[in-house]
Amino acid sequence: MPLNEKQQQAFDMALSSRIGIITGAPGTGKTFTLKAILEAVREKHWSACLMAPTGKAAKQMQKSTGAPASTIHRALEPAKNLTGGFIFRKNEDNLIDANMVVVDEMSMVTNDLMADLLRAVDVGKTRLLFVGDHYQLPSVGSGAVLRDFIASQIVPCVELTEIQRNSGDIVRACHRIKDGDNYLTSPKLDPAEGFNFRHIEAASPREIQQIIKDIVCKRMPARGYNPVWDIQVLSPVNKKTDLSCKALNKMLQKQLNPNPRINENVKFRVADKVIQTKNEIIKGATGRDEYVVNGDMGEIVKIEYSEKRMAVKFSDPDRIVNIPPFDHHLLLAYCITVHRAQGSEFPVVVIPLHQSLIYVMNRNWLYTAISRAQDICITVGQIGVARRAIRTEMTDSRMTLLKQKLRGEI
Repeated sequence: MPLNEKQQQAFDMALSSRIGIITGAPGTGKTFTLKAILEAVREKHWSACLMAPTGKAAKQMQKSTGAPASTIHRALEPAKNLTGGFIFRKNEDNLIDANMVVVDEMSMVTNDLMADLLRAVDVGKTRLLFVGDHYQLPSVGSGAVLRDFIASQIVPCVELTEIQRNSGDIVRACHRIKDGDNYLTSPKLDPAEGFNFRHIEAASPREIQQIIKDIVCKRMPARGYNPVWDIQVLSPVNKKTDLSCKALNKMLQKQLNPNPRINENVKFRVADKVIQTKNEIIKGATGRDEYVVNGDMGEIVKIEYSEKRMAVKFSDPDRIVNIPPFDHHLLLAYCITVHRAQGSEFPVVVIPLHQSLIYVMNRNWLYTAISRAQDICITVGQIGVARRAIRTEMTDSRMTLLKQKLRGEI
């Protein structure tokens, strides 16, 4: 299939500019265009270094393009420093050796990480291509790099707008949400026919909880989905409500993991699904230092209370690290926040909607949450909450001065 007009513009920009951005909503062909660019790169016998902010995003990038990809952190080669933190071996004195560097999921990249990457790239020799969706939430950390790069009008940018793949009601809903319009959900659940976005109305938090439990533990497994690893519940808040990550994780851990607690002081169980919440270097099971990135998901494979350690298996790439059960940066991950889900996609996504959560919901939040779903998205609760979120534009309050710096105004 040939590139459409906008995709051809993006293709030409990527191969002619030293730096460029390809942005667009789901289904507009960002990956399709990137594959065409990488094919041209190979034909020119250029080398390309592909990277993304999280392990899952890097794995998806590798799967969709057929080219090796890693996290940005791993590409920069982290190493422990004398204070117990880490530094990057790749820097202005040890540059990344590639003709082109491609960064996916750019909306997640923080100011600090972008600065570290740019220090390791000679833009006179290496082309930089950033790919992302600027309608998503900005990074959890400082800055709004993708927003500022685009707003500066200094960095060449092409936005893809035409829906290229028929991903059904999920993609159609995302495009309506980004434009501030209400969406329609599917009248039935039949992903093969494009009916892949359902809403189940429920009034109370307790009723919403019970429906989520039924979806995760019964309805989706009956369709062949693994209840732990194929299904992801997304909440807007970490705690303090019955629909928070803390409350839903407690419920789902009880339902999905029959293993007993090793000790009453350790909240985790063997086989629990967990997520790392801090970038750090941890001793691996082989004795080698392993770098674990904020957002990496893993499984607890062993808890040795007497030895004060838990063995956690992370993927993308596969490695096992030993983590103290009382000194860690892990959370249960049956339910995670939408911010933590950025850069990742899941076969099935389940989202609670309730008026008690509306104070943290806005158009970008809802758009980002729904666009995490690959096959099926189900919202549970009050559809009016989604309608109100669509009308609520995110307050663009991050003052970074990056746009002004790029324009030479400061």
